[in-house]
Amino acid sequence: MAVLTLSEILIATDGTLVGSVENTNADSVFSGVSTDTRTIFEGNLFIALIGERFDGHNFCQTAQERGARGFIVSRAEAVPPGAIGILVADTLSALLSVAQCYRKKLNARVIAVTGSVGKTTTREMLAYAFSSIYRTHATKQNLNNEIGMSLTLLSAPVDTELLIVEMGMRKRGEILALTKIAEPDIAIITNAGVSHIERLGSRDEILRAKNEICEGIRDGGLLLVNGDDERLPQYALSLEAKSFRIGVATLDGKEENAGYDLFVAAKPGDTDGETTKFTAEIVTRDKNQKRIRRIDDYAVRGVGLHFVRNALFAILCAVELGADSERVKRGLLSYQPTGSRGKLIRTPRYLLYDDAYNASPESMAAAFESIRILAKGRRTIAAIGGILELGDHAESLHREVGEAAGRHGIDKVFVCGEYAESVKEGVLSVNPNAEVLLFADRDALITSLLPALQPGDVVLAKGSHAFAMDAVIKAILEREELT
Repeated sequence: MAVLTLSEILIATDGTLVGSVENTNADSVFSGVSTDTRTIFEGNLFIALIGERFDGHNFCQTAQERGARGFIVSRAEAVPPGAIGILVADTLSALLSVAQCYRKKLNARVIAVTGSVGKTTTREMLAYAFSSIYRTHATKQNLNNEIGMSLTLLSAPVDTELLIVEMGMRKRGEILALTKIAEPDIAIITNAGVSHIERLGSRDEILRAKNEICEGIRDGGLLLVNGDDERLPQYALSLEAKSFRIGVATLDGKEENAGYDLFVAAKPGDTDGETTKFTAEIVTRDKNQKRIRRIDDYAVRGVGLHFVRNALFAILCAVELGADSERVKRGLLSYQPTGSRGKLIRTPRYLLYDDAYNASPESMAAAFESIRILAKGRRTIAAIGGILELGDHAESLHREVGEAAGRHGIDKVFVCGEYAESVKEGVLSVNPNAEVLLFADRDALITSLLPALQPGDVVLAKGSHAFAMDAVIKAILEREELT
């Protein structure tokens, strides 16, 4: 956890010392930062954040009773009697400033991951790939906004060697703020899809928002992008006055631009239903800028090309860090999907693919591909909800989802949500023989799905988080226990 002195915090926040200032020592040390009295530790600095439904100033006394040694506040009277406080104009800004201060103190390499889809899986794969090689600290759960990422930085042990952070966004400027704090040595953009297009207005704006991560890359650092994204590689190369290098990960095997400093292409191989093998061609440069190629075999836990692509980012990071490739290989094989992110569940009668955490058109298509590969001739069923935050593009993008289901030969599609009819149109435009059933809501979908299941079925559950499509998986498992 962060170890910061009082003087460092005062300088970082431009704050004013308040409270019991007598006999205060500028070298006083705070061990860790907390914004939540439920998880506070002895010696922590408590930052009183203000949210829509809470005000941390109301909990300063509790924080002191639980061990807080100092307080960052925007109201001086909130500092408990006998305690030291630092008065600032805005406590959230102060949290970000303290995180940035600690990042500069850490003698660690930082990898930052963003993208419309795949950023959490990529971040988790990186953690698995490198945790046995370096003292690694990474974002937990979905803590990828300005508060979550700042607290991730501040919770890193002082001896951290590799720090992996995830950066999420809903509008322009958010990733810019995060990358300025994290100052990544390596930045990864998994893709620039259509998530949050309702807020940002266009794919071009999404592309610009994702590329804000470049603004914080340290001089001589590395930007890694998805080479199969139709616009990302060329956009990255077009950035003017950049002080970082560019690496590309692709599945199409074409190294079209010699401007890349690192390059990896994968040729996917066999899958056993749990892991996917692939051959990676890795291109680097020697000190004379001569390009050097090597080919190596890998495997990643997970079924589908999107798992392979995410693993490619770990391979390029390993090249940049000089990590032992055999240990990275073992790390990738130890990766396990968490929660409802491509989790495989085998029951006596069915194979369930729980990918219900969230959804976008791109991740829907990837999930359809995965169950097609897993099925190996068995019947495939997709139980899907809608995708939110698509704005005026919702109808056409839901139709694209249906087209993807049709291309991957999904046998039976159960759909709920406002744009279910658009999904059906898309499916039937590609595969007129597919069976598509529409429902008013998720519960009605489940009621119809359960009696329609047959032994051997491969079942996908997916949709935006608000649809809670994991309930489909839970209903099937409960039914299995009763039969």
